[in-house]
Amino acid sequence: MIVLPDLDDVDKKILVRLQEDARISFKEIAKEVGTSEATVFVRVKKLQKSGVIKGFRAILNPSSVGKQVTAFALVKAEPKSYPKMLAQLMSFEDICEIHDVTGAYYSILKMRTNTSEQLAEILDKIGQIEGIAGTETVIVLRTIKEETSIKL
Repeated sequence: MIVLPDLDDVDKKILVRLQEDARISFKEIAKEVGTSEATVFVRVKKLQKSGVIKGFRAILNPSSVGKQVTAFALVKAEPKSYPKMLAQLMSFEDICEIHDVTGAYYSILKMRTNTSEQLAEILDKIGQIEGIAGTETVIVLRTIKEETSIKL
């Protein structure tokens, strides 16, 4: 059973501000939330330790760094080979997300590549992995909405 941390209103306000701007100072958050800087520091450390905050990073525009192609691949697998197959998929640097899903497919992969030719090469390599029974790929034409923050 998953134990969810108890998040009070102060924790939620801190998390909302950090999602908006992870570079904001604890002093500024404290002023906005109505608490001390030390309290914000302690709570952020607690949220990190409990796994609520996974990390802090810059969010890049994929096309600005040459990743012009985004695609999703639905993967069918042989059940006995699934764990080994996942381990191999995790080694692909252009696969940025792997989701274990229900339904006719076992996984959904999100890939970002420089070109459609690179995407084709990756899909060829994926198809050669032992245990993959088939894939279905869709290429993103444009992204309408992509959220990195979680509404609290």
